[in-house]
Amino acid sequence: MSQFRTPTAYVLGVLVLLAVIVLTTPNGGTHARWSATGQAHVPVMTAGRIGFEVGGAENSATLTNTSGFGVRYRPLHVSLVDSAGGSVAPPEGMRFAYRTGADCGAAPSPARWTAVAPGGTAPVAVLGETRAPLERDRPAGMCLTVSTDAVAQDALRPLDGQVLQVVTEVEAASLGDGTWSTTRSWTAPFTVELPAEVLPPVTAPALPLVQDAAQCGADNGAALLRWSWPDGPGVPAVTEWQVRVRPVGTTGAPTVVKTVPGATAREARITAKELRDTGHARSQDHEVLVRAVLTAGGTTHVDSAYSWRVKAPGESGHINCEGLPS
Repeated sequence: MSQFRTPTAYVLGVLVLLAVIVLTTPNGGTHARWSATGQAHVPVMTAGRIGFEVGGAENSATLTNTSGFGVRYRPLHVSLVDSAGGSVAPPEGMRFAYRTGADCGAAPSPARWTAVAPGGTAPVAVLGETRAPLERDRPAGMCLTVSTDAVAQDALRPLDGQVLQVVTEVEAASLGDGTWSTTRSWTAPFTVELPAEVLPPVTAPALPLVQDAAQCGADNGAALLRWSWPDGPGVPAVTEWQVRVRPVGTTGAPTVVKTVPGATAREARITAKELRDTGHARSQDHEVLVRAVLTAGGTTHVDSAYSWRVKAPGESGHINCEGLPS
């Protein structure tokens, strides 16, 4: 009895056919999955961060760029604070001017950025869109000038003599179209000084004297001197009157022989003893003027012409006086 054997090639062919049918038959799932892995090297990435420092003293600042790239900077806002750190409203018309480079500190040169206070408490925006370049590790200078020329005196009076701090917010931004930016604050001192009031020029007192040019007392022991002073708007108040004498024929500064408070009558009584106490030679003729002291300490004054001549002869205690022609 013989036995039938399937050839090996035939069996293998049937298996391959079955595999093809299974793989090509739709079943709603994924027919095959392939994947591969590998390694790739990329440069180190850094975040957008600017190294920017502002420091300095008084009205001059130094700006330093420590970034790995160039930046541009400009002041954004400016505000005032008092010695206690409280906010102070910049009076209307107060002007802040910023200069850089070769123009730094040169007030006559045009400012690169300016701000003029409109009045109010909010920080004042600094005008001028152009930013100044700041290279890496090459510091630049920025100077501030504050002016109160356009501020009304009534608005400055509450701040007169105060030392304020001017706080400027400075922004640095990356070059080109980048959006990286950072800000720093710079503080500079500023003392408010009320400008001196402009007064009309004051002429010397009208001389010769009102009434008698010089009048001696009945006992011949004193001379009574009287003078006038202009009155009217703009004429400053007199702190005190000084009667001053010097020997006739000399050119030195006259010596005070009598002082009279400014609010009293415009006259002075000089005795022979007071004249001798000036230390000048006795029995010598003296010429006399009146000084109007306008500020305490005699820092501002107006002198009359020499308008009298007086003499105290010997030890008699008498005094002779006469008015000089105007």
